[in-house]
Amino acid sequence: MPVDIQTGEIGTTRVFSLSMPTADAQTLQGDTEAQLTLLGASGLNPDGVEVFPLSDLGEIGLAGYLRDGTDVPETDLKRDAAKLAALDGWVMLVHSLAFAGKAMTLTPHPALTLIGTYRQTPSQNPQSDMAAQSARPYTGASGPAAQAPDIRRNKSRAVGALILLAAVILWWAFA
Repeated sequence: MPVDIQTGEIGTTRVFSLSMPTADAQTLQGDTEAQLTLLGASGLNPDGVEVFPLSDLGEIGLAGYLRDGTDVPETDLKRDAAKLAALDGWVMLVHSLAFAGKAMTLTPHPALTLIGTYRQTPSQNPQSDMAAQSARPYTGASGPAAQAPDIRRNKSRAVGALILLAAVILWWAFA
């Protein structure tokens, strides 16, 4: 069953179960080319794909990982709680990062079963236009250009301080 990805998608994670022997899943975990082949798409960013055994999640479980690790809303997790709890073995998570904002269609291999698509909790901070004068570009007052420090003057001061320090040490040693 094809999976359509929209242009500019962000904050979405797709969960696939893997129907394959553990040895094959372990091999798949370290083989990004095989992961992309199983997803049936080219040009994916492998950093956006995770393959792991559910046993690695321990007590937190897949629902906890999705909630805490990818910020999936609790209501979505409650809706699919039975489905997520029934999973065992290995899973593949495909995050929006894999698509780099490009539209595409995945044609997953039959060994992959799409369990669910989960979107991050939307931001609670409404966007607002910056109306302050200081927020507008090129509004800074022009003034004289800053002068570069005179390196020779600083070197002269350092040498003078060292000569003075040497004189104090000699005076103290012979006093």
